[in-house]
Order: sequence, then structure tokens, then C-alpha cells
Amino acid sequence: MKVVAFVGSPRTEGTTDALVRQVLNGAEDKGADTAIFHIGLLDISGCHACMKCRKTGVCVQDDDMKPLFDEIRNSDCIVLGTPIYFYYMTAQMKAFTDRLFSFVGDNFEKRLGSRKTLFVVTQGADDPEIFRAQIDSMISAWGMVGLNVAETIQACATSDKEQIEENEELMEKAFIAGQNLVD
Repeated sequence: MKVVAFVGSPRTEGTTDALVRQVLNGAEDKGADTAIFHIGLLDISGCHACMKCRKTGVCVQDDDMKPLFDEIRNSDCIVLGTPIYFYYMTAQMKAFTDRLFSFVGDNFEKRLGSRKTLFVVTQGADDPEIFRAQIDSMISAWGMVGLNVAETIQACATSDKEQIEENEELMEKAFIAGQNLVD
């Protein structure tokens, strides 16, 4: 079992990263092989809307997204993590998400098939419902390509990694979610 995580936060050791790593710890506890990629450290351009991938299934751009396509294809489960920045996913996660378009065929068939996916979202706001529409929108977009979100771990009123790591209830929830992802 292979679980691959993609973290869209530009802060590589921040709140989102801490929660995603805890999810991966849970998956590893159940015997999964895991990998984590920090999208903010990679050179990933936005979609150029050339539409060539609609015919071929392959994005023509030659950047750091290219090996991530193979990581996704070769995975059993996916973990997607992003903080909410100004009411939506980060720009880094948006570029990654837009590039997943190559997994959508001419008739909107899912070339990837289906991957069980866990979504980790962090936010500074304390109200868990304030970004509900945006979270649902992200989940729908990923579902269009076959990344089917089975569970969402949402951390509200977060500002630093230590705050997340000291929240025993949240860390336990993330660990168990990682275990459940591979069960």
C-alpha cells in the first residue's frame, strides 16, 4: 500500500505539514509506504489551457509536476493538505490542482480511476463553517479527477506548528484517519 501526500502550504514546517505528517504516521502504523511532497518547494506552473492533455492524457509542460503525475498514478491513497489563504486553497495547491486536468478525458471520464483521498485543511479563523463552501469546492474539483475525499481533517484557529502538535485530540484524530485511509 502506497500513500502519497501533497502539501500546498508555502511553510514547509507549519500547521498543515504537522497534520499531514501525523496522517502519514497513522498510515505507516498500518504498514503503508508513504511519501510527502511540498508543492511550494517545486517549480509547478499553472495550466496553460492548451487542451493537448484532453486527447493524450499527458500534460505537455516539462516542470516539477511531471514526476508527481507518476506518483499519483502509482499510489493507492492520496493525502492533500492546504491552509486556507484568503478564502481558498493556496496558489501553490491551485496550480497543482489545475494541472490534474490531464487526468480528465475528452468526455470527462476519470483516466486515473479512483483514489481514496484524505483532505487536511488548516485555517486561522475559529469558525469551522466559515469556509465550508470553499472546502466543498476543493473536494468537488479533486473528485472530478478521481481523488475521492473520504475524510477531511480541519484545524481551526491555528497559527503555528506547536499549537497543532500540542492538540492531543486533533493529533489523535489525524493519526486514526491515516490508519483508516489504508484500511
